[in-house]
Amino acid sequence: MKKLAYLFLLTPMLWNGCSTDFDLNADFQETPVIYALFDASEATHYVRVNRAFLSDQTDAITLAADPEAIYYGEELAATVIELSNGNVINTFPLERIDGDTIGIEKDTTGIFASLPNILYRFSATLNPDHQYRVRVVNNETGLEAFGTTEIINDFKITRPNDEAIFPQYFSLNPQGVYQFSFQHAADAATYDFIIRFHYRTARYFQSGDSIQITGAYDIDWKFEKEYYAIDRNTGEGITIEVPGQSFYNWLADAFPPDPDIYNIILPDSIQFLVEAGGDEIYYYQLNNNATLGITEGQATDVYTNVDNGLGLVSTRFHKIGGIYPLSIQTKDSIGCSTITIGHNFAPDQSKFGFPFCL
Repeated sequence: MKKLAYLFLLTPMLWNGCSTDFDLNADFQETPVIYALFDASEATHYVRVNRAFLSDQTDAITLAADPEAIYYGEELAATVIELSNGNVINTFPLERIDGDTIGIEKDTTGIFASLPNILYRFSATLNPDHQYRVRVVNNETGLEAFGTTEIINDFKITRPNDEAIFPQYFSLNPQGVYQFSFQHAADAATYDFIIRFHYRTARYFQSGDSIQITGAYDIDWKFEKEYYAIDRNTGEGITIEVPGQSFYNWLADAFPPDPDIYNIILPDSIQFLVEAGGDEIYYYQLNNNATLGITEGQATDVYTNVDNGLGLVSTRFHKIGGIYPLSIQTKDSIGCSTITIGHNFAPDQSKFGFPFCL
């Protein structure tokens, strides 16, 4: 039976080191593997290109652990081609880099070689009205593979409204529901939604009734993921509900009680983040969900939109909303609700007994 070594960017695996001794020119069938997620909100774009081999003679673990097996060298010509109605607008040569040298690190577990961390990059302002094609050619074998994607455009968050003139506050109690709204983005098919909770840590001094701020932080809660909107119209309003009980339960889990009650947490504000993904990510997720529960050892099809290869070339957009202060009532609820009381949250400073609930 032939054995296949794959590298998947969306679920990366690595190996801490291994030595092998085999001939890449022997009985191997080469398959290019391309992963790219192009984001119009970013200036620099990264592509991962690896190769997989079918072999009768060498096992997949051995192949995966050798950098010379999974990475291309100077023989690879990699470009991104900008297209409009099938016509070439621009061609961007890709620069081969080691991701570790620019702070893009891989995981440290798994079966794949950990060093080097080879990536390809280019810098450009992406046009949401155009398509972008990753094309790779092995100049030694003539093997060519490519994948093409549309580009997600920017979109508006309408509640809370970043364009509102008057101040807005985030208000949510454990029994309530907050309705977050946005306009569906062109070429987006799937969304993840995140609340970023901003807070400060402080030390309360009973003598003098004072507090000393010790830090300012934020933490993210992905309250909805893989929300499918492939059948929605561009600009159509979409509302996602945030249950208050879920929000408060998350706070209680994220901030375990500190037995020192004088170490306090001051809730400050929140902001919404939206991660939009293209059609290819949608189909990738559908394929993964469809194969859940399949018993180990059964062969399953892997979704790909790469011609003459494997992988995923798609688009995403990372939307960051404005920062909104918590209402007085919400601060009081976080400090004193039955779900979060005892987790060192302080109510609003206007509450009698601050920083405690009396």
